Amino acid sequence: MTFILENSSNKYILRHKIGDGATCECYIGQRQNEDSSEVYAIKIFPEKNYEFYSNEISFLTKLNKSNSIIKLYENGKGILTSLNNDNIDNDISNKQIVYYQIMEYASNGELKDYVKDVHSRLSEKTSAKLFMKIVIGVKYLHDNNIAHCDLKPENILLDKYFNPKINDFGFSQEFDGKNGNFLVHKGSGTPIYSSPDVRLAFTKGYDGIKNDIFSLGILLFVITVGDFPFKSATYSDDKYKFIIKGRYKYFWDNFDHLNLSDKFKDLINKLISLNPAKRLSIDEILKHSWLVEQLGEKYNEIYNSIKNNLPYFHGEDWKE
Repeated sequence: MTFILENSSNKYILRHKIGDGATCECYIGQRQNEDSSEVYAIKIFPEKNYEFYSNEISFLTKLNKSNSIIKLYENGKGILTSLNNDNIDNDISNKQIVYYQIMEYASNGELKDYVKDVHSRLSEKTSAKLFMKIVIGVKYLHDNNIAHCDLKPENILLDKYFNPKINDFGFSQEFDGKNGNFLVHKGSGTPIYSSPDVRLAFTKGYDGIKNDIFSLGILLFVITVGDFPFKSATYSDDKYKFIIKGRYKYFWDNFDHLNLSDKFKDLINKLISLNPAKRLSIDEILKHSWLVEQLGEKYNEIYNSIKNNLPYFHGEDWKE
């Protein structure tokens, strides 16, 4: 089914659904009567989900200068008309008022799907190149007093050059940086990617930065190993209990068949620690020996390019 999105100044044709979340739907679309062939990702929120729409807009507008964050071009309230066929001049089915976001279209889709297409896991070298840019993007969030709170491969999109772009700020929160405590007081997103400290959300609050660091550890593990490290970050979990006790060898024995490097294991151990204070900072992650070793002589080139907000990947040479 074809949809037409109209506002006071533009009209967009929405042809293919590319995502269907709990709060919105996402389509590929183009501006009607536009000479260029530029394609957009267009998120549609029903009126009842205004709070989610508004929350995401508040963060996207603050973060729109970073090349590591998905771009927002336009947003507002409009009329969505569904058509029974592809003839946009007639055969109208119904109309509804919606909230919309016109966004950058990342043509290579979700990182999760890309990893799935490459035998379910990436090499450490490929993971390192992607992970470094994702971490730089998260640093940009934190420098702007924002915790993403739902970092996972599904929320990392790949553009036409396979540059990773952080997406989906529906759970994002500003933290209280005034007193230097960086606390957030609402729940996080996907449980398996959330740190154990999230349980303190509605009492003492938890460190939004350290929660994102934990999520980065799970994300890196998943794209490199092809599986989750454990079922839940609790004392009762058969695998995470070894992380809690510092008996890392017993934890990694579960993945011995993959021949993962010791430096990779060391980085993961320091990202998913039970104690938030023991998790690495963003700067410590970027200087970790695993990244330096995997990127080799290109480490400085990649690091400086990304840090200066310049796209690094310009083709498929970095891929598997």
